[in-house]
Amino acid sequence: CCLYGVPGAYGVVSMPFSVREGINVFLAGFIPTENLRFRDTALSFKVSETADDNDVAPGTKQYESGDMKVVLGGFTLNIEAGSFQDSEIVVMLGENGTGKTTFIRLLAGVLKPDEGDGVPELNVSYKPQKIAPKFEGTVRQLLHLKIRDAYLHPQFVTDVMKPMMI
Repeated sequence: CCLYGVPGAYGVVSMPFSVREGINVFLAGFIPTENLRFRDTALSFKVSETADDNDVAPGTKQYESGDMKVVLGGFTLNIEAGSFQDSEIVVMLGENGTGKTTFIRLLAGVLKPDEGDGVPELNVSYKPQKIAPKFEGTVRQLLHLKIRDAYLHPQFVTDVMKPMMI
């Protein structure tokens, strides 16, 4: 589902999309099934095989960090010094157990390095791989408990409950 709206004005909950479709809708800024544009321009990315280390795009910030080491039980993650700009999109791919999650937890400030200066202060949104819910009941029970008035409203039922099949 794509959720879009303006607080206190309106909200739209689209029908569910596949992951690929949902990403494409987000990048395009347009929900075709609703005929709704939620962003004036589409997001597009320029792919570069090589980058000049000295080129810092105007209006962007350069982040640098030194060598670091994280030890978790019998696992050791060695991180080499490096840099990136806030305009860059960095993708990490690798086999299970190679340290991708550990590295992200380090960037998010959840972990501190055992050796090295640490990472520069970043705004990292970190979602754990395993979520431990605090509420023991169903989604329906949680909505009824927390937002009873909205939960019972016909518009909420039409826009949220039915599309989410709750």
